[in-house]
Amino acid sequence: MRLLALLLCAAALWAEAPLSPTERLVETALAFAKQEGEKFGGEHRFKLAQAPRLPQVGAGALTFEASHLSKREPMGRFFVVVALLVKGQRVGMVRVDLDGTWAGNLLRAKGDLVRKAVLTEDLVEADSFEGVPPEGALTELPMGQRLMRAVPSGRILTRGDLESIPLIQSGDRVRLTATYEYLNISLDTIARSRGALGDRVRLEAPGSHRTLTAVITGPGAARMQN
Repeated sequence: MRLLALLLCAAALWAEAPLSPTERLVETALAFAKQEGEKFGGEHRFKLAQAPRLPQVGAGALTFEASHLSKREPMGRFFVVVALLVKGQRVGMVRVDLDGTWAGNLLRAKGDLVRKAVLTEDLVEADSFEGVPPEGALTELPMGQRLMRAVPSGRILTRGDLESIPLIQSGDRVRLTATYEYLNISLDTIARSRGALGDRVRLEAPGSHRTLTAVITGPGAARMQN
């Protein structure tokens, strides 16, 4: 009984032992990767890919502050950049290498899709996926975009397959509006470039060779920015 009590006491003390600096560093990196992964939906899983090396720092309480990821989406091999702080002052940076996987639904082409097709529920299907998806893989239908290239049946769709749908083409008539204090001005113009919603477009007033730049607000409509 005495031996059992000693073993239980040792186990309790071991469980309450504080984490080492390296363990706290890894926990900081994993928590930050999880936080960033939540922005993309689905379920992310991370594991340490390589043990980090802590540089020598001055005396004092050492804390960690995650800075950024090495890539936009924390999947596959990547690293977290973590700042080292002693008494609240930054004294260095260190990287923590991680491996990330993702589980969720991705959009695949139901059949062969032609260039300039606008994606709808009839053209795509949600497919369960687990692993490292292609960069920019789509999880939902994009708005205001179309395919910039043909896509074969069964392929996972990505942001790289898309382009914005032009609302104005060169030569189109465009209604230009501008506001100066309490005065609203509207003018019919001709587009000298093309663009999608939110793009800047070059416009020319009839009878004038001067061009203006405005922001596209809709089909055949643009607004001057002050």
